[in-house]
Amino acid sequence: MFKKLIIAAISASFVCSAAFADSTNVGIRLSAADLSASGSQTVDSGSVNALGAATAIKEKDASFELPSIFVERQVDVNSSLSMTIGLDFVPLTEDVATLGGGTGTDAKVKAGNLVTAYLQPTIAVNEFVSFYGKIGYAVGDLEINSITRQATTGGDTAATDTSAEKTLQGPVFGLGVQVNRDLGLVNFFRLEATKTDFDQINHVNSNSKVLTADAEMELVTLTIGKSF
Repeated sequence: MFKKLIIAAISASFVCSAAFADSTNVGIRLSAADLSASGSQTVDSGSVNALGAATAIKEKDASFELPSIFVERQVDVNSSLSMTIGLDFVPLTEDVATLGGGTGTDAKVKAGNLVTAYLQPTIAVNEFVSFYGKIGYAVGDLEINSITRQATTGGDTAATDTSAEKTLQGPVFGLGVQVNRDLGLVNFFRLEATKTDFDQINHVNSNSKVLTADAEMELVTLTIGKSF
């Protein structure tokens, strides 16, 4: 339901933009990202001790850089209030983390192709400085590969999975400040902080072990853009 409300709000803004003075914004963003995840897993169906009970997985954190490009349509409602609708795209797949499972599972995790649609109400303090909020919805890919099952104990049967692909999606919230400065190819800069609360990820491996994970991503982003 929340996803539908966000999409409806962004779509309505596109339709209404024709009634107001507007402009197009394009640019690049560089984000310092922190992705954290926690979850649970059940015992392998092939284990001699299989009980089917879920056990908690310790929370994991990964920090990485995330470049992206964006295009926006800015609608000026009045002299101090504007509404911006936009799309942000991460065109690269970034290495997020290498997981060491000890006696469990090792794997490499990559995230990318992240698309975020957002609505950004902005209030201008003066001609140089503005503050804004952001609400949107993000969809991206999560690749888990180079999965290596470590030595098993107690007669457990090792799973044979070597890779998995999942979809990351969830709502985005944030706050930011924009500074206008005409430098030719660039005429505004932004600094913002956002949080994406991804939907729960579920995976069933070759031994019918059920794994679930809840993830969230926090970004601190510097934006360089051009309005025309």
